[in-house]
Amino acid sequence: MAPVSPHALESIPVLQAELDTIFADPAYQNAHWGVMVQSVENGQILYRRNARKLFMPASNMKLVTSTVALTRLGSDHQFQTRFVACGSIDAENGTLAGDLLVLGGGDPSISERFKDGDALAVFSAWADSLRSLGISAIDGGVVADDDLFDDVHIGPGWAWDYLGAAYAAEIGALLFNEGALGLRFVPGDSVGDPVDPVVVPATSYITLHGQAVTTDDSTEVGVYASRRPFSNDVDVGGEIWIGSDSIMRYVAPHNPTLFFATVLQETLESRGILLSDPPRDRDDAVMQCDLSTVLFVHRSPALGDILRPFLKESQNQIGEMLLRYLGTVATDSGSVAAGRRAVTQTLTSWGIPDDSYVYYDGSGLSRYNYLAPEAIVRILRVMARRPDFSVFYEALPVAGVDGTLERRMVGSRAARNAHAKTGFISNARALSGYVTTADGELLAFSIIANNFDTPVRPVEYVQDLVVERLANFERDR
Repeated sequence: MAPVSPHALESIPVLQAELDTIFADPAYQNAHWGVMVQSVENGQILYRRNARKLFMPASNMKLVTSTVALTRLGSDHQFQTRFVACGSIDAENGTLAGDLLVLGGGDPSISERFKDGDALAVFSAWADSLRSLGISAIDGGVVADDDLFDDVHIGPGWAWDYLGAAYAAEIGALLFNEGALGLRFVPGDSVGDPVDPVVVPATSYITLHGQAVTTDDSTEVGVYASRRPFSNDVDVGGEIWIGSDSIMRYVAPHNPTLFFATVLQETLESRGILLSDPPRDRDDAVMQCDLSTVLFVHRSPALGDILRPFLKESQNQIGEMLLRYLGTVATDSGSVAAGRRAVTQTLTSWGIPDDSYVYYDGSGLSRYNYLAPEAIVRILRVMARRPDFSVFYEALPVAGVDGTLERRMVGSRAARNAHAKTGFISNARALSGYVTTADGELLAFSIIANNFDTPVRPVEYVQDLVVERLANFERDR
């Protein structure tokens, strides 16, 4: 399929005929294509193909979650984590006579992504805050309260065989580092040397089983880390070439609340605050606490800033937390069901037909999700008319520049032009967003492929080709 030169098309019928030819390529005879292209400015539909059919959208579902969250919460919204002293503070010896209760507020930003790669930065700052209040010892432990959300920590329709992976990390109202830990494998000094991966950040919360080995074969290299179901035992192994740089693998520990409490307590102790009891989930703690004795409150970055990694890097756990948080705001229930009702109410207010989507989770990881391209484009057009449109627009990946589109459409007219969300799960690939034509017209588009049996890259090539054609389009005036 040859690339198209700029300004080769000057009428909508010619554009439509070319796009028909692209999607009719025999290489994609098994694929099911859904496409919608519409002018943001005047509403004219430039192209449609199965636009009202339902497609598995993968991470294009993040477009729904982000737009509803932005609309209902506002771009300046901050999530709050409160710290409560469950006992008196002895000013003479600096001891809190009781537990330190941490009340989760659904903050998805307590992670290395928001702190220049330092996952412990927020916890260290909290230790400093406690010391500034005169607390150098706690006659108790860290108790984590995750009751803002319910105890269903995974999304509906998530597959059991990837639940130990970082992209499917469990969700809770207290979530540390997006629910994930890194394992750094560094080759030994000699062939045959065992390799014990380093846990990043360091914690005793998981237990490693097995070792990798150093090899002189650079062609058969692969290390792995796999968490056992419903435990924090992680199996590691494989081979790493002696001349290799370090290799990172990621796992998602089980029980996000206890993971949060454990790493926080370890951080406090590393910074000189002694604790006498182990970390606990409040559900497992026998305690009395006056919730009015708040020591301090941590506030997250603004939602507008949180949306950037959510959309640009397609970070799943942010979406799942936003969905549950929407439920708490609308109904005081931090459940998927309550969040889904809030999403449905908003979509209905935008005129999105209820038969044009099936919304099951906030990230798009679930294979229960379905969206019609027409519904996606309608959402994009609604957002383009909102006063906070620039926040949403700038949070999307930019072709040839950043996020999941950094290496796509490079060198074309679509580069530094198209702002769009990608989506990928097995046999489903989506791309939806905005592109500006050669004569300055903003278009909203959605291009989804389902049920294909080709490699992923050729499907992406078709999507990119179409967006590039739209970027080169100039109306016949």
